[in-house]
Amino acid sequence: MSIEKRQTNVLSAHASGTCEVSHSIKQPFTLFLFLSTQRPHPSTHLLIHHVPKLSTALLILTAAASVSAHGALVAVTGSNGVNGQGFGVVDSTPRDGTRRNPFQTDTSIIRDKEIASGDAGPCGRTLAGGVNDMGAQMEAAASAGLPSAAEDGTVTMTIHQVNGDGAGPYECGVSADASGKSFAAMKVVTNVPGENSRSNAKAQDFALVAQMPAGTTCTGGPNGDACVVRCRNAARAGPFGGCTAVTNAQPAANAKREVTVAEAEAALAEDLERRSGVPEVTVAEAEAALAEDLERRSAPVNKKRYLKTRVAGARAGEWI
Repeated sequence: MSIEKRQTNVLSAHASGTCEVSHSIKQPFTLFLFLSTQRPHPSTHLLIHHVPKLSTALLILTAAASVSAHGALVAVTGSNGVNGQGFGVVDSTPRDGTRRNPFQTDTSIIRDKEIASGDAGPCGRTLAGGVNDMGAQMEAAASAGLPSAAEDGTVTMTIHQVNGDGAGPYECGVSADASGKSFAAMKVVTNVPGENSRSNAKAQDFALVAQMPAGTTCTGGPNGDACVVRCRNAARAGPFGGCTAVTNAQPAANAKREVTVAEAEAALAEDLERRSGVPEVTVAEAEAALAEDLERRSAPVNKKRYLKTRVAGARAGEWI
């Protein structure tokens, strides 16, 4: 059987799931898939005739990998003491393994192409729950309480890396009105380790800290105080990551603050120390001061009296 080709091309798909392609093929062609890790025997070849495009074959071969998820935004720690989680995260998902099921099922896959086509929303989709419903997720987050960004606008999150392509670096953005229609780029202060979204880490948590642009005010959600933060890496099978709801509402700078017991005790000790520095007055000194005051009060006081007089002339108004 003849194969028309421009250059030598071998497409080998082994049982391990790896795929190697060299050079290009002119259509039509016959594609050999070697379904063995050993040297294939001609009788074991699977023949697929007249594949219209090489990209179609590659799409079929990578379909399984494209639906796997390997890095999830599982938690956010608020500066107000409130903690939250990523959209679509399932609390019961185990975090100590790497297999597709169940360890990857609640990781969000966030692809611009799927968002543009309407196949997914701005926060992507998960294997377990499908498309992340931003409205429903926001309602749930607001009801539970929103974690707050720090005063400098930083948001502290946790990425759970399931396996190799859940690695960093990650990029983050914030939707101030929580609609997801647009995301302003955030400065990533602490990133997940990795190169080109690959590393050897497995079943491991990493801190991800990103800072909102100066002047950002959260105005979304049911209470008008929520932002949506979205972070994702650049993995080919992803991108992977997630969204989370936060607020950046801070108490007024002059707001009355509750005084702790320790602070009250410290203030009392300081006051007592200050008072102890004033010398005590003896009884004798007090009696002497009192006697002096009484003597001063009892001393006669000569006062001039102005009398009305009928004397007229040069002597008018004089003492008489």
